[in-house]
Amino acid sequence: MKIIAHRGFSENYPENSLLAFNKAIEAGADGIETDVRMSLDGMAFIFHDSSLKRITGKDESIESQYSDYIKHLDIGSWMNEKFHNQRLPTLETLLHHIHERTNLILEIKYHADTYEQASEAVEHAIRDKLTWVEVSSFSDEILLYIHKLNPDIRLHKLIDKVEVLQREDFDSFYSFASYFDISVNLREHDKSKELIRDSKVVFWTVGDEEISDFIALGLYGAMSNNPLSLKK
Repeated sequence: MKIIAHRGFSENYPENSLLAFNKAIEAGADGIETDVRMSLDGMAFIFHDSSLKRITGKDESIESQYSDYIKHLDIGSWMNEKFHNQRLPTLETLLHHIHERTNLILEIKYHADTYEQASEAVEHAIRDKLTWVEVSSFSDEILLYIHKLNPDIRLHKLIDKVEVLQREDFDSFYSFASYFDISVNLREHDKSKELIRDSKVVFWTVGDEEISDFIALGLYGAMSNNPLSLKK
């Protein structure tokens, strides 16, 4: 089973920081999952939330701010003052930093004004890195747009709703997906079990949940804030 670090080693280090990514690699993670958003001036940054408030204390969005401002934000002190020197990486910085040391899954976050721009930026940045970089999203619009831009990109369909699993046209509609990243809370659903047997399924975000039975079924991967916990 593949072990994927959710936003890096985010249990012990500031999420989506270069430090968290380094620590995930040191812990032996098979891959890292992270998030992409666009600044007001069209630069791709690695950040999860729709607001900067939880991580930086600034009640603003990435999409409303210019890159020069974003680059200098402190993304570590919220967790511990000793991490005060951690900054938001750009997509370009992250790709250069990881450079084939592990696999990378880029989740493009949906924003009505920027999702096409974000998709185009990601496709351009990774088109020569497809052996180790993949793309994920909850948004079908984003996944279909990425697939149109470059059908060679391996795509993860993120699923956190029963309604998605129960779609009558699930298999035909999501034929473009290489992986199905399913919330661990939906692990007992019949469709989840079917997909584990027939496709590449990743459970997220796994904490204390018991997943050994699903590994026996053929679970492809599990995502955790602490990749070491999945090695036990």
